[in-house]
Amino acid sequence: MEIYKEIPKLKNKTCVSIGKFDGVHLGHETLLEELVLSAELRENESVVFTFTPDPEDFFSGKELLHLNTRGEIISQMDEIGVDILVNAPFDKAFADMEPKDFVKNILVNRLKAACIVCGSDVSFGKGGKGDAKLLKDLSKELGFEVEIVEKVTYKDEPISSSRIKEALESGNMEDASEMLGYDYYHYGPIVKGQGLGHRFNIPTVNINPVKGRIIPKHGVYFTVVEVDEKEEYHAVTNVGVRPTVSDENSVNIESHLIDCPMDTDFYGKRMRVYFLKYSRTEKKFESTSHLFKQIENDITEAKAFFAKA
Repeated sequence: MEIYKEIPKLKNKTCVSIGKFDGVHLGHETLLEELVLSAELRENESVVFTFTPDPEDFFSGKELLHLNTRGEIISQMDEIGVDILVNAPFDKAFADMEPKDFVKNILVNRLKAACIVCGSDVSFGKGGKGDAKLLKDLSKELGFEVEIVEKVTYKDEPISSSRIKEALESGNMEDASEMLGYDYYHYGPIVKGQGLGHRFNIPTVNINPVKGRIIPKHGVYFTVVEVDEKEEYHAVTNVGVRPTVSDENSVNIESHLIDCPMDTDFYGKRMRVYFLKYSRTEKKFESTSHLFKQIENDITEAKAFFAKA
């Protein structure tokens, strides 16, 4: 997949999709697959047009948390078969561009759009005034086709990044997984913890949250942990600031691997934590003894959960 950080002037006819593409979920996947199929049928190149920074980040004046990193989104587009990704720089001039000028000068003249594939809720141009109806009207004038892809729904409502964020932030992992098409995860190198778990025969492995990614609601989860993309373990995972044992207030993802030998050394490896079910809220206990007694109960509940799964 070719990636442009500025808007290129392409030579061949293309099929283009426009959007924020701020996450990887079933709605985006469906749209991208339709784009690639349409391009193949027309023997055109498939182009995704999006922005950096995300318009939401630009208008808020800060970097917001998203479902996925830019790198993860690019990998998904490449895997689906998108030919060209245009990551156009988003600034005030772009935000003030009239919808018709955007379609004519950029999509048609520069990207050679013979077909525009978009969601039914597409929004573009100054004030977000551009929509699917405008695209259809302009298609006759400017000589391109329009394919409208209906929104994928879950529980009778359209799947969106905002719905998934709400599910993650409320600990509703079941709904989040259904809308994403996979179990939400965080990943990274295993970092050294305080070693308290070993004193209670409940050793844990730790990672820091991925920068820029939504962190699920603080609390205890039943998870699956994948180490170096090879070994998989059932686990109990705490997401939060560990108030019983730390005053640092930094968020940590700490997992006890249920079916793992006690003396296994994971340092220097990477792991991915898949969140399956929220179990309970994070709380401060009177002592570490009380905390690890509760973790023993969490492990018992987790074993019952995985036995039914």
